[in-house]
Amino acid sequence: MDTDISLIAANFSRLRDCFYAGYTLPQFCVDSGIKRPTILSPANFSRQILWEIYVQFAWDKRFQPIFVTLEEKSFEINEFTLPWFLSPLIVKSINEIDVTGDKIFFLSMNHFDFGADKIIYLDELIEIFTLRTYFAIPLANFAKLHPDVKIFAMNFPRLKSSPLNTDNEKFLLRSGEKQIQELLKNFSADNKNHIATPFDFLGYDNEKSYGLLQTPIAKTNRDGTTTLQGDGNKYLAIRDGKRLTANQPEVFANRIYFVGNCVYFGWGVPFDKTLTSRLQALLNENNLPWRVENESQFFAGHNQGIYYNLHNLPVQAGDIVFVVTHSIRLKDFPFIDVEDFFQRPHDFGEVFFEPNHINELGHKALAEEFFALLTANNFFRDTEQNFPEPPPQCPRYGIPPQFDSGNAKNFFNAELETYKQQLRTLKIPVGAIVMNCNPFTLGHQHLIEYAAAQVARLYVFVVEEDKSEFPFADRFELVRLGVKKFSNVEVLPSGKFIISQQTFSGYFNKSELQDVQVDSSEDVEIFAKEIAPTLGITIRFAGEEPTDNVTRRYNETMKKILPRYGVEFREIPRKTFGDEIISASKVRELLKRGDFDRIKNFVPETTLTYLRERYSIND
Repeated sequence: MDTDISLIAANFSRLRDCFYAGYTLPQFCVDSGIKRPTILSPANFSRQILWEIYVQFAWDKRFQPIFVTLEEKSFEINEFTLPWFLSPLIVKSINEIDVTGDKIFFLSMNHFDFGADKIIYLDELIEIFTLRTYFAIPLANFAKLHPDVKIFAMNFPRLKSSPLNTDNEKFLLRSGEKQIQELLKNFSADNKNHIATPFDFLGYDNEKSYGLLQTPIAKTNRDGTTTLQGDGNKYLAIRDGKRLTANQPEVFANRIYFVGNCVYFGWGVPFDKTLTSRLQALLNENNLPWRVENESQFFAGHNQGIYYNLHNLPVQAGDIVFVVTHSIRLKDFPFIDVEDFFQRPHDFGEVFFEPNHINELGHKALAEEFFALLTANNFFRDTEQNFPEPPPQCPRYGIPPQFDSGNAKNFFNAELETYKQQLRTLKIPVGAIVMNCNPFTLGHQHLIEYAAAQVARLYVFVVEEDKSEFPFADRFELVRLGVKKFSNVEVLPSGKFIISQQTFSGYFNKSELQDVQVDSSEDVEIFAKEIAPTLGITIRFAGEEPTDNVTRRYNETMKKILPRYGVEFREIPRKTFGDEIISASKVRELLKRGDFDRIKNFVPETTLTYLRERYSIND
């Protein structure tokens, strides 16, 4: 019998994730009607894993399972630190005891004839737990929370062995992954020798292939969501923590979200040729008012990350969500099967560059398939979806309240929740504005005046980084003088963590980056997660930006990220003088010409005095 303990331990780690999520073996026994469980382990099995299972049952107290081993002799586990109420674990040898119980959990991947109707093997247990913890519970909860959103489960295309496979596909099944690894290992920007890749027929050079095959840095946030950082890789095109989708409309009726893994992220595919970008192009060509969002990430098997992101989507009634559940089909849940979409025969060409990943040709074909599906079903507007009720929330660690000494802190009381919601509505609104003020204008003053009227307290952060024409000390003083009449406004330096060289370096090179996608998500997330809670900020204000692409994208990033952390974003129309928008750049332009007759129409008196004194120019 195969006793590859390292393989078993690796698979058990997936069960451990479920245990941490609150779904345990004792709770599974309750749900499955199991009265007398037996835990059967292979020889030389991990003592640590056996101990973890033992502790679950010891805490729960509803069961007293028998622990049995295939080893020749019984043994005792007592090398772990024992709380006073836990005795050492006695594991009986199968040679010394008759295996009883109505169900046997065999902690092995090997199946054998031992009362087959009574045995649940480790791989079966993993599938059951994965289905419930990773898919059934979060998807059913999402559907219940958003009854007006259409949600569909889906898998992804795979290359499978077939007599109809091309020579290239046969090669990929044998060596596709190895070929990718060789490219990543041997690539050098200085190496002029071409390395053969599965992208050669698409015309990619090695630099482009290498860039597209890089793995973005995945960052797990405090709320459990995962965002990505592209580390400046132009081929990955990461913005606002996710893969960019090309040609997204500014005006649209609803969104279509794709939440999944690296396949739908578009690993190995240029951002403007991914499924989401191709689908967006088809929608635009047909004048359909939908915006496609690529919310897929690099989770590397950590499926729970997909569902943290799913539950943080800013969905609205009428939106559509496609979410990867791999090949797991949930009962009564709509499922779109594309696993065999590229099985031969077909005329899409060579669509795989690795057995589980498709190139830009595959993404184009999938986009056309999804477009046909959406339009044929009127974007599912007429589709009734009756999802199953989500299962009841598991008790803490699977421990029922009567045995949980800490359950007083974990109960749900509807009346209490209503009262808490009432208290939230009474919370004093606190606002914030971040300004460079290079220099301080009537536009800045208008924005502050508007915001100050909306909140009980307003913090104005002046960008402290000294990379502007006017030094920080002067800019700060001009803002302070310009807002003295507002009693609820406090002016603060931005420090190193709000629009700084450290958090958003692109802000200080805006003139050179107007046509470049600049990622400002780190700056916004630091503000939302660290700065706002410290000062109790609930609203962030910003002026509309019709001309500066970098600042406009910064506003878009705030619009997407801030609400995830409970901070509202409000964008305010810019103040004008005649037909001109009042801006600091306009003032700097006039200042170069010494045109103070016009400058006085754009700045407060305090700024005008400062400019005249600084430049020693008279009317």
